[in-house]
Amino acid sequence: MQAVIPKIQFFINAILSGGQVGAVSMSSNYVIKGVLKNINGPLETIIEYGPGNGIMTKALLKLLSPQGKLIVIESNPKFVKILQKIKDSRIHIIEGKIQDVITSEKMCYIKEAGLVVSSIPFSFLKTVEREQVIEKTYALLASRGSCVIFHQYSTLVKKPLEKYFNTVSVSFEPRNIFPCFIFFAKKS
Repeated sequence: MQAVIPKIQFFINAILSGGQVGAVSMSSNYVIKGVLKNINGPLETIIEYGPGNGIMTKALLKLLSPQGKLIVIESNPKFVKILQKIKDSRIHIIEGKIQDVITSEKMCYIKEAGLVVSSIPFSFLKTVEREQVIEKTYALLASRGSCVIFHQYSTLVKKPLEKYFNTVSVSFEPRNIFPCFIFFAKKS
C-alpha cells in the first residue's frame, strides 16, 4: 500500500496543476531505464528540469560522484516540498519555471555539466521559449555532455535538438502511462 501512495499523490498534483505538469503518473521503471541506458557515471554535475516528485532524481543520484552536485529545477511548490525530503547534500533545488530560470543569474555559476535530464512539457512552451531552453541547455553542457528529454508525447523537440546537437536519437517507450518518446542528444 505504501508504494501506491506516492503514485496517487503524483496523479493528484498533476491533475490540480492546471496543465503545468508534463506527466499524469510517475515514470515507469522502463522509462527510467530508457533514460539511463546511454549514460555513464560517475558525473560531477547533473541538471534536472522538472523532477516532479523525484523518482528520476533518485536514479540520477546513483550516477553522481560523491562530491558532485545535482541541480533540480522545479516550478510546482508541492513537488519542491517533496524534493526537499530527499536527504542528500548533493541536491540543490531551484524553484521556478525553466524558461525563466535558465536565463537568470541562478544558472550563471553552472558550467560544464555532464548531463541535463528533462521531463518538462516542451509542448507547453512557446516556440521561442522551447528554442531558448534547448540553446541554453547546449551551452551548459561540457564537451561530450549529454541531454536526455523524456515524457514527450510527440517529436516536437527533435528539430530544435538537431539544430544544436550533432547526435540526436529517439526511442519510444510504450510501457508507461502515457507511452512516451525519449530523446538522447550528445554534444561533440
